[in-house]
Amino acid sequence: MSYYKLATFLCFLSIGCSPLIAAPIPAPSTTEKIDVPVPVGIPVLGLKIPHYDASGKLAMAFETESAKKIDESQIEMTNVKLEVLDNEGNKIFVELPQSLFNLDSRILTGHKGALIKRSDFVITGDNIEFNTQTRFGTIRGNVKMVISTENTLP
Repeated sequence: MSYYKLATFLCFLSIGCSPLIAAPIPAPSTTEKIDVPVPVGIPVLGLKIPHYDASGKLAMAFETESAKKIDESQIEMTNVKLEVLDNEGNKIFVELPQSLFNLDSRILTGHKGALIKRSDFVITGDNIEFNTQTRFGTIRGNVKMVISTENTLP
């Protein structure tokens, strides 16, 4: 994370605004639909869903304790673990106790807490909205960010 983004985040906190954090996951946008083999109305336990980019490389992987399609476009999931790979091969981990995934918009939302981890930071918050297509995420409510780096500022 750049120091500019960190400074912007700290500015939001210092002026009392509701903090918004974009998880820095640069990746190309894909329009391929994510195939979720879950029938409407029937809960499925222990679901794992890999998603590959156009070149056949694993772009992200969902793992969920249980999933249930509400309709053809929305899936309720519990204990979701999402692993996302960016262009540089960095792994980003997103964990949600409860979530809703919209297959049409490819937006994953959670309102019962969220955890985002990468090798150099950990972010937690109450609510998350993560666009799996653009790789842009927003966290709101009780946001906490811990940055770990070997480089220190003078």
